Amino acid sequence: MRLAAAAVLALLACAAVQGSETPVAARLTDLERAIAADPENLALAADYRQLTIAAGQFDRSIDFLDKLAKRKGSGPNVRVSLALAYVDKVPTAGDVRRLYLGRDAMNALTASIAQRPCVLAYYMRGLINLYYNRFIFHRADKGVADLSQALSMVTAGTPPTLVAHVYTALGDGYFRLAQMARARETWAAGAAKFPADAGLKERLRKDGEPLADVVTTALSAGRRVDTTLVDLLPIR
Repeated sequence: MRLAAAAVLALLACAAVQGSETPVAARLTDLERAIAADPENLALAADYRQLTIAAGQFDRSIDFLDKLAKRKGSGPNVRVSLALAYVDKVPTAGDVRRLYLGRDAMNALTASIAQRPCVLAYYMRGLINLYYNRFIFHRADKGVADLSQALSMVTAGTPPTLVAHVYTALGDGYFRLAQMARARETWAAGAAKFPADAGLKERLRKDGEPLADVVTTALSAGRRVDTTLVDLLPIR
Protein backbone atom coordinates (compact mmCIF):
# COMPACT_ATOMS: atom_id res chain seq x y z
CA MET A 1 0.00 0.00 0.00
CA ARG A 2 1.29 3.45 -0.92
CA LEU A 3 2.24 5.66 2.02
CA ALA A 4 -0.06 8.72 1.96
CA ALA A 5 1.40 12.18 2.58
CA ALA A 6 -0.98 12.61 5.50
CA ALA A 7 0.45 9.49 7.11
CA VAL A 8 3.96 10.87 6.73
CA LEU A 9 2.98 14.15 8.36
CA ALA A 10 1.21 12.30 11.15
CA LEU A 11 4.35 10.32 11.91
CA LEU A 12 6.44 13.47 12.02
CA ALA A 13 3.89 15.26 14.22
CA CYS A 14 3.85 12.32 16.62
CA ALA A 15 7.64 12.35 16.79
CA ALA A 16 7.66 16.09 17.50
CA VAL A 17 5.14 15.76 20.32
CA GLN A 18 7.10 12.97 21.92
CA GLY A 19 10.41 14.77 21.43
CA SER A 20 11.69 11.74 19.57
CA GLU A 21 12.01 10.50 16.00
CA THR A 22 11.29 6.95 17.08
CA PRO A 23 8.04 6.54 15.05
CA VAL A 24 9.70 7.82 11.90
CA ALA A 25 12.87 5.82 12.47
CA ALA A 26 10.83 2.68 13.06
CA ARG A 27 8.83 3.21 9.88
CA LEU A 28 12.00 3.83 7.87
CA THR A 29 13.56 0.66 9.25
CA ASP A 30 10.44 -1.35 8.42
CA LEU A 31 10.41 -0.01 4.86
CA GLU A 32 14.12 -0.71 4.42
CA ARG A 33 13.57 -4.33 5.44
CA ALA A 34 10.70 -4.63 2.96
CA ILE A 35 12.68 -3.04 0.13
CA ALA A 36 15.75 -5.19 0.83
CA ALA A 37 13.49 -8.19 0.32
CA ASP A 38 11.91 -6.71 -2.83
CA PRO A 39 14.39 -4.15 -4.29
CA GLU A 40 12.69 -4.04 -7.69
CA ASN A 41 9.44 -2.75 -6.19
CA LEU A 42 9.40 0.86 -7.40
CA ALA A 43 6.18 1.76 -5.59
CA LEU A 44 7.52 0.55 -2.25
CA ALA A 45 10.79 2.44 -2.74
CA ALA A 46 8.81 5.56 -3.68
CA ASP A 47 6.90 5.40 -0.40
CA TYR A 48 10.19 5.07 1.45
CA ARG A 49 11.70 8.04 -0.33
CA GLN A 50 8.69 10.24 0.42
CA LEU A 51 9.21 9.54 4.11
CA THR A 52 12.91 10.36 3.90
CA ILE A 53 12.00 13.62 2.12
CA ALA A 54 9.56 14.56 4.86
CA ALA A 55 12.15 13.67 7.51
CA GLY A 56 14.95 15.46 5.67
CA GLN A 57 17.01 12.25 5.60
CA PHE A 58 18.08 12.37 1.96
CA ASP A 59 21.47 10.77 2.52
CA ARG A 60 19.87 7.84 4.27
CA SER A 61 17.81 6.88 1.22
CA ILE A 62 20.76 7.48 -1.14
CA ASP A 63 23.12 5.33 0.94
CA PHE A 64 20.57 2.56 1.42
CA LEU A 65 19.54 2.33 -2.22
CA ASP A 66 23.13 2.64 -3.42
CA LYS A 67 24.08 -0.41 -1.34
CA LEU A 68 21.19 -2.38 -2.83
CA ALA A 69 22.13 -1.31 -6.35
CA LYS A 70 25.69 -2.54 -5.79
CA ARG A 71 24.58 -5.99 -4.65
CA LYS A 72 25.42 -8.83 -6.99
CA GLY A 73 22.47 -9.57 -9.24
CA SER A 74 20.67 -6.29 -8.56
CA GLY A 75 18.13 -5.28 -11.18
CA PRO A 76 17.24 -2.14 -13.16
CA ASN A 77 14.45 -0.85 -10.95
CA VAL A 78 16.57 -0.35 -7.85
CA ARG A 79 18.82 1.87 -9.96
CA VAL A 80 15.79 3.92 -10.98
CA SER A 81 14.90 4.28 -7.29
CA LEU A 82 18.49 5.33 -6.53
CA ALA A 83 18.37 7.95 -9.30
CA LEU A 84 15.17 9.35 -7.80
CA ALA A 85 16.80 9.50 -4.36
CA TYR A 86 19.51 11.73 -5.83
CA VAL A 87 16.82 13.87 -7.47
CA ASP A 88 14.99 14.17 -4.14
CA LYS A 89 18.03 15.87 -2.59
CA VAL A 90 18.61 18.41 -5.38
CA PRO A 91 16.33 21.24 -4.12
CA THR A 92 18.09 21.27 -0.73
CA ALA A 93 21.62 21.39 -2.17
CA GLY A 94 23.84 24.24 -3.36
CA ASP A 95 24.53 24.87 -7.03
CA VAL A 96 27.76 22.87 -7.22
CA ARG A 97 26.38 19.92 -5.28
CA ARG A 98 23.32 19.87 -7.56
CA LEU A 99 25.60 19.25 -10.53
CA TYR A 100 27.03 16.15 -8.88
CA LEU A 101 23.63 14.89 -7.75
CA GLY A 102 22.32 15.20 -11.30
CA ARG A 103 25.38 13.42 -12.65
CA ASP A 104 24.96 10.57 -10.16
CA ALA A 105 21.26 10.28 -10.99
CA MET A 106 22.02 10.04 -14.71
CA ASN A 107 24.73 7.44 -14.08
CA ALA A 108 22.25 5.32 -12.14
CA LEU A 109 19.72 5.64 -14.96
CA THR A 110 22.34 4.75 -17.56
CA ALA A 111 23.10 1.57 -15.62
CA SER A 112 19.37 0.80 -15.42
CA ILE A 113 18.91 1.35 -19.15
CA ALA A 114 21.84 -0.95 -19.88
CA GLN A 115 20.00 -3.71 -18.05
CA ARG A 116 16.51 -2.97 -19.39
CA PRO A 117 15.61 0.05 -21.51
CA CYS A 118 12.21 1.52 -20.61
CA VAL A 119 10.18 4.67 -21.13
CA LEU A 120 10.49 5.86 -17.53
CA ALA A 121 14.28 5.60 -17.35
CA TYR A 122 14.79 7.39 -20.67
CA TYR A 123 12.26 10.04 -19.66
CA MET A 124 13.99 10.68 -16.35
CA ARG A 125 17.48 10.83 -17.83
CA GLY A 126 16.29 13.08 -20.62
CA LEU A 127 14.55 15.43 -18.21
CA ILE A 128 17.60 15.71 -15.97
CA ASN A 129 19.72 16.56 -19.00
CA LEU A 130 17.46 19.55 -19.69
CA TYR A 131 18.46 21.09 -16.36
CA TYR A 132 22.06 21.31 -17.57
CA ASN A 133 21.70 24.42 -19.68
CA ARG A 134 23.83 26.99 -17.88
CA PHE A 135 27.42 28.21 -18.05
CA ILE A 136 29.56 25.54 -19.76
CA PHE A 137 26.83 22.88 -19.62
CA HIS A 138 24.64 22.54 -22.68
CA ARG A 139 23.02 19.13 -22.59
CA ALA A 140 19.57 19.95 -23.98
CA ASP A 141 20.39 18.06 -27.19
CA LYS A 142 21.16 14.94 -25.14
CA GLY A 143 17.91 15.42 -23.24
CA VAL A 144 15.97 15.67 -26.50
CA ALA A 145 17.64 12.48 -27.74
CA ASP A 146 16.63 10.58 -24.60
CA LEU A 147 13.09 11.94 -24.62
CA SER A 148 12.68 11.11 -28.31
CA GLN A 149 13.82 7.57 -27.50
CA ALA A 150 11.30 7.40 -24.64
CA LEU A 151 8.52 8.48 -26.99
CA SER A 152 9.53 5.86 -29.56
CA MET A 153 9.16 3.14 -26.92
CA VAL A 154 5.62 4.07 -25.87
CA THR A 155 3.07 1.27 -26.26
CA ALA A 156 -0.62 0.89 -25.55
CA GLY A 157 0.33 -0.27 -22.07
CA THR A 158 2.43 2.78 -21.15
CA PRO A 159 0.71 4.85 -18.42
CA PRO A 160 -0.94 7.88 -20.07
CA THR A 161 0.42 10.31 -17.45
CA LEU A 162 3.95 9.18 -18.23
CA VAL A 163 3.38 9.68 -21.96
CA ALA A 164 2.02 13.19 -21.35
CA HIS A 165 5.11 13.97 -19.27
CA VAL A 166 7.35 12.81 -22.11
CA TYR A 167 5.59 15.09 -24.62
CA THR A 168 5.83 18.02 -22.21
CA ALA A 169 9.54 17.51 -21.48
CA LEU A 170 10.41 16.88 -25.13
CA GLY A 171 8.74 20.15 -26.10
CA ASP A 172 10.65 21.89 -23.31
CA GLY A 173 13.85 20.41 -24.71
CA TYR A 174 13.17 21.84 -28.14
CA PHE A 175 12.40 25.15 -26.44
CA ARG A 176 15.80 25.00 -24.74
CA LEU A 177 17.35 24.44 -28.17
CA ALA A 178 15.48 27.50 -29.52
CA GLN A 179 13.55 25.27 -31.92
CA MET A 180 10.17 26.88 -31.28
CA ALA A 181 8.32 25.31 -34.18
CA ARG A 182 9.28 21.80 -33.05
CA ALA A 183 8.49 22.67 -29.42
CA ARG A 184 4.96 23.77 -30.30
CA GLU A 185 4.50 20.83 -32.65
CA THR A 186 5.47 18.44 -29.84
CA TRP A 187 3.25 20.09 -27.23
CA ALA A 188 0.35 20.15 -29.71
CA ALA A 189 0.81 16.44 -30.49
CA GLY A 190 0.73 15.70 -26.79
CA ALA A 191 -2.32 17.88 -26.20
CA ALA A 192 -4.16 16.11 -29.02
CA LYS A 193 -3.71 12.85 -27.14
CA PHE A 194 -4.16 14.32 -23.65
CA PRO A 195 -6.41 17.40 -23.97
CA ALA A 196 -6.92 17.69 -20.22
CA ASP A 197 -3.20 17.90 -19.40
CA ALA A 198 -2.65 21.25 -17.67
CA GLY A 199 1.05 21.56 -18.48
CA LEU A 200 0.56 21.05 -22.20
CA LYS A 201 -2.41 23.43 -22.33
CA GLU A 202 -0.48 26.13 -20.49
CA ARG A 203 2.47 25.94 -22.87
CA LEU A 204 0.24 26.16 -25.93
CA ARG A 205 -1.63 29.12 -24.45
CA LYS A 206 1.46 31.24 -23.95
CA ASP A 207 4.16 32.81 -26.05
CA GLY A 208 7.26 34.95 -25.65
CA GLU A 209 8.40 35.78 -22.13
CA PRO A 210 5.40 34.19 -20.38
CA LEU A 211 6.15 30.89 -22.12
CA ALA A 212 9.84 31.18 -21.25
CA ASP A 213 8.85 31.68 -17.62
CA VAL A 214 6.76 28.48 -17.68
CA VAL A 215 9.60 26.37 -19.07
CA THR A 216 12.24 27.99 -16.87
CA THR A 217 10.14 27.42 -13.77
CA ALA A 218 9.50 23.81 -14.72
CA LEU A 219 13.24 23.24 -15.12
CA SER A 220 14.34 25.08 -11.98
CA ALA A 221 16.63 22.98 -9.79
CA GLY A 222 15.22 24.62 -6.68
CA ARG A 223 11.74 23.31 -7.43
CA ARG A 224 10.87 19.93 -5.95
CA VAL A 225 9.99 17.35 -8.57
CA ASP A 226 7.16 14.92 -7.89
CA THR A 227 8.94 11.58 -7.50
CA THR A 228 6.04 9.61 -6.02
CA LEU A 229 5.64 7.75 -9.34
CA VAL A 230 1.87 7.95 -8.90
CA ASP A 231 0.22 7.13 -12.26
CA LEU A 232 3.63 6.44 -13.84
CA LEU A 233 3.69 2.67 -13.25
CA PRO A 234 3.84 -0.02 -14.53
CA ILE A 235 6.93 0.56 -16.66
CA ARG A 236 6.60 -0.39 -20.30
